Amino acid sequence: MDLDGDGVLSMYELEYFYEEQCEKMETMGIEPLPFQDLLCQLLDLVKPEEEGRITLRDLKRCRMSHIFYDTCFNLEKYLDHEQRDPFAVQKDVDNETPEPSDWDRYAAEEYEILVAEETATEHLQEESFEDDYEGEDIISASEITNKMDKLVISDLTA
Repeated sequence: MDLDGDGVLSMYELEYFYEEQCEKMETMGIEPLPFQDLLCQLLDLVKPEEEGRITLRDLKRCRMSHIFYDTCFNLEKYLDHEQRDPFAVQKDVDNETPEPSDWDRYAAEEYEILVAEETATEHLQEESFEDDYEGEDIISASEITNKMDKLVISDLTA
């Protein structure tokens, strides 16, 4: 992003990258935010030590730098951030734990699906086991012995 290699992102460099995003938005029929307004948002987001000059140190210090980069490079995520509840972003900044990444959310959802499938499978197996023995009376060993004795006696008398 530092096109002139001076270690600072100038407003001209930010405008250069935002122009590409504007072109993409215009082809999609979306009216882009004027650069001056976007610049105010970015400076409020990053809060650079020197006004009007964003350094790598500023970006590393900023807990919302992913939004900064999405604004310049990833139109889809930029539009997602623009459509979010503005108080949600402030809550993310105030929150000590970072917002889970897309990958973290995906992994958590897949884990929940896996657990649900395993639980359903176990439940079906338990029902199947219970169905196999449902309605059959369990016979004690003494009852079996009595029935065998009766069979033997009836065979001997016959």
